[in-house]
Amino acid sequence: MYTHIGDQSMETIEDFDKWLREYKPPITQYVAVFDPNTGQVISVGPDHAFADHKHVVQISQEIAESIITAETQIHNCQINIDSGQLEIAEKKTLIKLDDVLHRISDIKYSEELKSDIHLTYNSKSKWLKVQLSAEYGGTKKHKSSVRARKFIWDGTTDMDFLITDYNDPNLIFQMFSVKLNELVGHNVTIKNIEYDRFSVYTRRLFKNYLIEYK
Repeated sequence: MYTHIGDQSMETIEDFDKWLREYKPPITQYVAVFDPNTGQVISVGPDHAFADHKHVVQISQEIAESIITAETQIHNCQINIDSGQLEIAEKKTLIKLDDVLHRISDIKYSEELKSDIHLTYNSKSKWLKVQLSAEYGGTKKHKSSVRARKFIWDGTTDMDFLITDYNDPNLIFQMFSVKLNELVGHNVTIKNIEYDRFSVYTRRLFKNYLIEYK
């Protein structure tokens, strides 16, 4: 049996063959879905899988695959709300530099004006504010600060402080603890510090601690 193929049909087949030879599959675009309030990355994948999500940013295939395969932990990933860029934080756990109680120096009498941990006492309102340097993800900014690195601090890392008689760690008025991850992007305020004159002691996790009295 002989089947005749018309000129139009032949052209259609040739057009299809040409299209097939020249066809290039579309490049898969990957995105990260994030919490608009915190910037925390919730999920990653091809853009068509998250077409209904409002809060997404485009990321590279390399980063997406690294997160999908768990080579990069998703809870270490955050979107910088200002720049719209994905940032991978450094997971960090600190241990005490030593096991000795150190008095936190008054900034007025210290040659070092840049602190890793900064305490501020307001004598009128009777509160003590604890801040982490912005270089480590905290709120205390210094004029000479370098570009902040991104950290995910171990949530179990506690900093213990002793409020004592002035320059006397043996006479303890009060003790309090602050979890290091609580100081990322925030400060912690301890209220009702009603002492005329006192010092604060701690076992150091960082090198430089300062306190200022206002």
